[in-house]
Amino acid sequence: MLGSRIKKLRKERGATLKEVADATGLSQGYLSQIETDKVEPSISVLRKLASYYKVLMLYFFDTDPVDNIVVRKDERRIIGSPGDPLMYELLQHNVKNKKMECAIMRLAPHYQDPEGVYTSYPGEESFLVLSGTVEFEQEGSVYSLNEGDNIYYECSKPFRLFNPGDTEAVIVGVCTPPHRQIEEE
Repeated sequence: MLGSRIKKLRKERGATLKEVADATGLSQGYLSQIETDKVEPSISVLRKLASYYKVLMLYFFDTDPVDNIVVRKDERRIIGSPGDPLMYELLQHNVKNKKMECAIMRLAPHYQDPEGVYTSYPGEESFLVLSGTVEFEQEGSVYSLNEGDNIYYECSKPFRLFNPGDTEAVIVGVCTPPHRQIEEE
């Protein structure tokens, strides 16, 4: 299902596998395997694809609407696998017809977005550091954020995240608009 979402997005944008490969640094063969669900991409690969297509990562994982407005700790949808350097915990059941998206991000010790890879998409985002230290880079400036610090920024300006510490960094983030609105624009 993930592969079909990615393929649908590429087809809607009128892009070829070669164009996506050239823009993201991923091979055409690997992209084809992703689109046919032969391999499961890592979070860092999904971040590259989300940045290329100008969608939020949640686009790849949106689920059918759930009427329950409460998300219990054990009900959070996890994006990523144990041992991945970056994992997301969704703080809502779905994003359809919503005005914002919420997630907890866990950055492994010494995590950094791949060199030269910046994320951007329309909208605004804010995140609060719950534990650890996070460095945020945008427009040539690097901001160091510690537990309790918050940042609010425009997502349309490319940005990168780092965890310079020896312990996991945990942040809770809220962004708007949800990817469904981005797709329709």
